[in-house]
Amino acid sequence: MSWLVIDGYNIINNWPEFAHLRQEDMEAAREKCVEILREFTPLVWDRITIVFDAYRSSGKGSLREEAKGLEVVFTAEGQTADAYIERLVAVAASHGQDIEVASSDYLEQRLVLWKGGLRIPAQELRARLQEVRKSLRRQGYLDISTRCVLDERLSEHVKRTLESWRRR
Repeated sequence: MSWLVIDGYNIINNWPEFAHLRQEDMEAAREKCVEILREFTPLVWDRITIVFDAYRSSGKGSLREEAKGLEVVFTAEGQTADAYIERLVAVAASHGQDIEVASSDYLEQRLVLWKGGLRIPAQELRARLQEVRKSLRRQGYLDISTRCVLDERLSEHVKRTLESWRRR
């Protein structure tokens, strides 16, 4: 099983798609990051985990959301995304699982390699995703970036809640 772990804010700060958005609305930048990466599960990786720092937030615990192979994690107060990612890599590598980490942070890349993972810089990830899109277009598949099925984007909890409202 292939697994990509992404340092979310590192991607947001390194991709030109987010330059304007990150200055005006960081929440919208996070949502766009998740939306872009959702397209590639399970096309390129079986599982994608996007990790966002919350260590500067006061009084918040860790938060995880998962849907269709894409997991979004906000670290707990006092915990950096780097520390969370390093722990994921160590656990995955100890179980013989392939794990790749997307970050342009040099120290993070070194630690990932040392702990047994693979690394991919932010710009290299962007280029790889663009190539996947081009390849799909050349092969005549629908452009996955325009496909938006609400059911695929909702968590099971939200689906159950909406279904209970519908049945009232």
